[in-house]
Amino acid sequence: MQSMINTFVGRKDERKKWAELLVHRNTDGKAIVVVGKYGMGKTRLLDRMVADAEENNSLQCVSLRYSVAPSESPSMVMKMMLEDAFQAARYEAGSLNYEGKRFRQWNLLYQKLGLFSNKNEPDYQFFHALRYDHRKNIFEQFILRLHLLADVLPDNGRILIVIDPEQDTPAVRVELWSRIVRDLPPKVFFLFAQRFKDTLAVNEEFRSLKNVYFLPPLNSPDFLQGLSDLKDSETFQLLETYQPVLKDKVSDRRELIDLFHCYRNHPYAVHAALDLLLCKKVDHLNRLPREPMPQHIAPAQWKQIVEHPLGHDAALLFEAYTVLEVPSLDEMVCWVADISQNSFKILLTDPFLRSLIRDEPDGRIIYHHHLSAYIRSLLYTSDGSLTLEAKRLHQRAMIGYGELMRRTLKPDTLATVRLPEHSLAVGGAELFAETLGRCADAFLTLGFFQTFGAMIERALSLVSPQSVEESELFFQFGRLRYQQGDLEAAIRYYERSLQIARLITEPERIAEALFALGKISHELQHDADAERNLREAIIYYESGPDQAGLVETLLCLANVLWRQGKKQESQTAFDEAVKSVSKIKNYRQRVRAEAAVFTARGRILDELGDTVQAAELYYKAIDLTQNIYDREAEAEIHSQLSSLFERSGDLKTAEENLSKAMEIHRDMTLVEHWAEDCVRLAQLAQKQGNTQLVRERLRQARQLFRQLGNTLKIAEIDAETKEV
Repeated sequence: MQSMINTFVGRKDERKKWAELLVHRNTDGKAIVVVGKYGMGKTRLLDRMVADAEENNSLQCVSLRYSVAPSESPSMVMKMMLEDAFQAARYEAGSLNYEGKRFRQWNLLYQKLGLFSNKNEPDYQFFHALRYDHRKNIFEQFILRLHLLADVLPDNGRILIVIDPEQDTPAVRVELWSRIVRDLPPKVFFLFAQRFKDTLAVNEEFRSLKNVYFLPPLNSPDFLQGLSDLKDSETFQLLETYQPVLKDKVSDRRELIDLFHCYRNHPYAVHAALDLLLCKKVDHLNRLPREPMPQHIAPAQWKQIVEHPLGHDAALLFEAYTVLEVPSLDEMVCWVADISQNSFKILLTDPFLRSLIRDEPDGRIIYHHHLSAYIRSLLYTSDGSLTLEAKRLHQRAMIGYGELMRRTLKPDTLATVRLPEHSLAVGGAELFAETLGRCADAFLTLGFFQTFGAMIERALSLVSPQSVEESELFFQFGRLRYQQGDLEAAIRYYERSLQIARLITEPERIAEALFALGKISHELQHDADAERNLREAIIYYESGPDQAGLVETLLCLANVLWRQGKKQESQTAFDEAVKSVSKIKNYRQRVRAEAAVFTARGRILDELGDTVQAAELYYKAIDLTQNIYDREAEAEIHSQLSSLFERSGDLKTAEENLSKAMEIHRDMTLVEHWAEDCVRLAQLAQKQGNTQLVRERLRQARQLFRQLGNTLKIAEIDAETKEV
């Protein structure tokens, strides 16, 4: 049986133009924008264009596809692509055991191009060069990675990157896409889907770029309307394809042609009507709607979903897809729909139901907009509020994404972005603000700075002024700016959060803001300001439940006092931190706090010359970090142990600890730390008279710093190498 997904007719002019752009020798990087209204077949044309390219025997074409949600910025898309590229490269090189679905398309790219085949050892330099560094400009990294990939392509190689859809694009996002497209390397093609009023289709700056091509062409009369309806000859071709399975239901082809004319030969309506005719319950053309507008076909599709033998589960499935909005994994959809995996598999065996679901690299989604819009109209009342069913589905989505956030060591990308959106639907502005606070660590860890900032601004426009929520949101803005290195802006937001918290008497908020301000003052070496803020923060922490925050503040105060020479007061602060650790209820927080206390005390004892006791505390801290798999903290402690043993003259133990730190940095792909470890290991080898090992370590460090583009460090290493 044929279905709307795998049957394609028409678009000969667009496909011909695409073929010309694709095969041009030494072609520059290009962006191709397919423009059309909802239901005109933009996605299906893009899929066909990719298939045409991959079927061209004279070319080696590989494709990547990213479905972009309205809340996702170009920066997020670029970051996801860089992470997928790097993780897939690690998998192909044999240094990662888990193959995630989201980056599987990159695996296919590497395999097709043979980038990791026929080599005695994987090209570690190549795949580490793909690594995303959150400390550097995402745009510059993205363009450099595209050039890196383009450089390894054969002359007839092409990389096709499909971005679909990008709707309601703010001006700042157009600017970013313009920058990307302007700097595309040769043999790399970006393919966009846009409605004819979407921003990429109307933005003058983007349209004026010399390497941007529109389908239909920008200077053609058809451009203002986008892709056209099908021609009669094309609908005839469709009928020929479907004739073997429709002969029992359509005796008069003319009647079906008349129906298509009623639909104005609209691609979505025509394909939907043909697929409906394949359903057992649609035994005659009279069962199909006769309204001329294409969106009227969606109620007929919904009727068939509900009347399916498993209609209850089928309806729940499509409602879940509608509420989730973005491509989602099968497990999440089943959870939200509250149906079993077995029922889901049975539903997907039905050709009609399967034709209404589109596969994406990172999950599945409803095909098409008109159907999802119709289902959405059933889930929301006329004033835009949720029905009880819609609220139930959003609540299940919240629970599902929340569980996904809790059970993964690294924050889940989709859960981080979508959890706040579902919380807004369920609980309004207050729950939205609260959820953003819970997701803040994940946003900052993932480097989704722009998206996090946009969500905070949105929440600030919704919450009541001078409220707990407003204070929380300003505090999170401070964290964001602090993470971005803008300390002045961070201080301003922390102070605004503190001002509101004092006004409404919120001790926990006051404590957190004061601690944040004290920590910044400590970094700026404004010790008097730091001590004042930290001491006041401790007073508020002591009256509240946040013992983990209290421990962190006491340790910071101890460091400030120690630096000022107030050693007795510093020791008192440490003692108070130790007492408070046992009161922390959360296991991971308690263990992390214990490790921090041991590390801080070890550092002071080391400074006082008691290396035996210091080393003992460091090793206790390592045991604790290993219990909670806090590998970055473990590596830092090993580095401190290495310095301790080096100063005490035990170079062998110093080397052993530094090697352990290096192994962790290598496993976590923290390349800059890895490179610094190599330099320090070279210095230890030099002290032990091992010239060969010195040269090897410096060679490795030079290679790693070259990946990072750090020419200054390379020059330093070159100078050291000459001296050896």
